[in-house]
Amino acid sequence: MIMMGNGLQGTLLGLRANMEGFPIFITGIVMSLYYGGFLLGCYVTPKIIASVGHIRVYAALASVASTTILLHGVFVDPWLWGLIRIFSGMSFAGLFIVTESWLNSIATNRLRGLTFGIYIFVLNSSLFIGQFLINLAPLGDMGLFVLISVLVSLALLPLTLANKPAPGYAAPETLPLRKLIKTSQLALVSVFASGFCAGTVMGIGVVYADELGQTKSWAAGLMASYILGSALIPLVIGTISDRLDRRKVIIGIAFCAFATSLIFNISPYTFILMFVFGGLITSIYSVGLAYMNDNIKPDQAVSASTSLILINGMGAMLGPLISGLIMEYIALNAFFYGFSIVLLSLFFFGIYRAYAGDKVIVEEQGEFVHMPTRTSPELLQILDEDIAESESEDKEAVQ
Repeated sequence: MIMMGNGLQGTLLGLRANMEGFPIFITGIVMSLYYGGFLLGCYVTPKIIASVGHIRVYAALASVASTTILLHGVFVDPWLWGLIRIFSGMSFAGLFIVTESWLNSIATNRLRGLTFGIYIFVLNSSLFIGQFLINLAPLGDMGLFVLISVLVSLALLPLTLANKPAPGYAAPETLPLRKLIKTSQLALVSVFASGFCAGTVMGIGVVYADELGQTKSWAAGLMASYILGSALIPLVIGTISDRLDRRKVIIGIAFCAFATSLIFNISPYTFILMFVFGGLITSIYSVGLAYMNDNIKPDQAVSASTSLILINGMGAMLGPLISGLIMEYIALNAFFYGFSIVLLSLFFFGIYRAYAGDKVIVEEQGEFVHMPTRTSPELLQILDEDIAESESEDKEAVQ
């Protein structure tokens, strides 16, 4: 319910902002502030959970999220929206952290992989469904804002009425940026580039679709195509990355995504291209995380990945802002050309790192994990325990 509301909120605000005549650059700023709030929420929420517990934090943040959504509909002002978006991002980040840390605490080692897989499926499918809720009411009414608020409010029931006590909590550590740069520069650039593109599409992609003169149903379908590609294509690319040098895989993905971004404006197959683009962008993120994990100690995997998620969020925050500026003052079609510049830069940097970096032994690479870009650092701990358990069982089998 949270993800359905979250998915609908992004599409609704982009279309409503365009309907109200907000300049595209201003809309980009408004949408980017959500990711600024999300980063802030990832930093603040763990401290609050450690102080008052999961249930109270979840109830408080769901209340804030529900309220901020309604405020968007009541006060239609770009600068006020920007301020509200910060609190909205903080609250949704906190809701993800509470949910994922709770799952991590209650999942048995035998079921961690299954728990992780089901959770990822729920995230992607709910975000996909949320796009089509835009057709349930006119953009100018309060109905859609109320619907999102109801969804988020109803999400309170399962946790607040849970018949089990809330688990303890230990916030994941982060590795210093200086250490990450020394370990893998390509991973850092990859997750930043992925965040830039994903944040732009999810932030102002519907504005681009609306500016083309398409219907809100068409815009929702375009976003749904991106989400569907993000869920499916990385599963295929991940299998390939387990068998090849991940640097070469990142180079290949970056070039394919670059080529896809170039032909958007000349091809009639927009939905197919968006499906492919979504899968490639999410694959860059997941392969980047996997490549970083290949170059660090197993006990550093969660802390390193947590830092990379924050860097991805920085890219997502800058993406709508810069792309909105390009669309406003250069050309509407430059929406995809902004991606082209970022992806081409990643492509050349990947080539440089492939030749300047150390030799990669493919057999020693870890297993690829498909990670969605809209999640918190807590999700990584679920799989980290599962991997640690598997490694322990492998050692026992060898003995």
